[in-house]
Amino acid sequence: MTSGTTRARTALAATGGLLAAFALAAPAAAAAAPAGAAARCTPSLQVLERLPVVSEDPHPSPWVRQSQVNALAEGTGLAVGMSQQYPAYWTGTRVHRLPLPEGSGSGAVTDVNRHGLMVGYANTPDGSIAFSYRPGDRSVTVLPGGGAPRSVNDRGVIVGQMWDPARNRTIGMEWQGGRLLRELIPPAGYRLHWLSGINNAGEVVGYGTGDPASGGPAGVSPALYWPADRGAPASVLSSGVGASEPFRASGIDERGRIVGYTWTGPGPQTFETAVAWAAPGAPPSYPPAATGAVTSTLDGISPRTGVAVGLASFPVDPPLPVDRPTAQAQYLAGGGPMRVLPGLTPTGYTVAFTATDDDRVGGTALDAQNRPQPVIWTCASRQAYVRP
Repeated sequence: MTSGTTRARTALAATGGLLAAFALAAPAAAAAAPAGAAARCTPSLQVLERLPVVSEDPHPSPWVRQSQVNALAEGTGLAVGMSQQYPAYWTGTRVHRLPLPEGSGSGAVTDVNRHGLMVGYANTPDGSIAFSYRPGDRSVTVLPGGGAPRSVNDRGVIVGQMWDPARNRTIGMEWQGGRLLRELIPPAGYRLHWLSGINNAGEVVGYGTGDPASGGPAGVSPALYWPADRGAPASVLSSGVGASEPFRASGIDERGRIVGYTWTGPGPQTFETAVAWAAPGAPPSYPPAATGAVTSTLDGISPRTGVAVGLASFPVDPPLPVDRPTAQAQYLAGGGPMRVLPGLTPTGYTVAFTATDDDRVGGTALDAQNRPQPVIWTCASRQAYVRP
């Protein structure tokens, strides 16, 4: 973790109009949805069960994934993620281990759609397997090609990536109904690193790097976009005028709004800065950081209401503060200020990965015994607050 805020705050001042454009991209009805959902629910921080513990990490970190909620099914009590680094899902607060093939070990359920279709990966002695699963099935469906599915839409289209040793590169994959549909080709002159999300229209986001061997730029690592039209080529998301920092797209909503983060700062003193695109062809905007934050990411966006969540971290000189955490889940709704979500203790960190249209947020919170717990914030908009 590094520190420094001068460059980020200069960028924020220069892009305020772009952030407003991102906020105004949602119609009034959609923008009001979180408040309406919040009025019908009770604010709480739900702690979900964990699978039996083999050993606790003596130095848990918000950047080391152990037990967390990665996604929430809209309109249901189904949550998915990982527990003790194993693929897991929850009905209410009860945890369930997936029926994986013999010999499967660590991994995660990475996403779930509103119909309960989950996707994820598990590690085996022969490499990673990709799978889909519905509650009640006797076993997971192993997807051809291996690799790691990352997102599934409500039509059952799954996207992810795999390493192809024959071509010495990462390959983007699209599955449906247990079969491989196609390879997702990056823009000419680029290599793929990661696929992050797909919406119901079929738009896909991820990120990659320039490939000089095929005529691409060296030292460039942009966010990437695949349109819904399968016959149209992928494109590079704008990184602004003269920008050369790496950009990461984390998710895309039903209106084509995209969130993620970039790295800013001179030389080795770089730090993460939240970024958003109002549309695939729009320039990037930089949401304001939480008060005092030196790093800021957006790791998920709700399907329709434009609520984005992620992680903020704060500089700390020893001794550690007795009344506040060094990292907190952050919550951004519309064009307002960046807010943070409460934890299980005054100093325990929180991390958020996913947000829903019914005002829930999923992630991780550190408890009083220094254990990462998978959690769900209900009525999240009523719990989020501006850090003093």
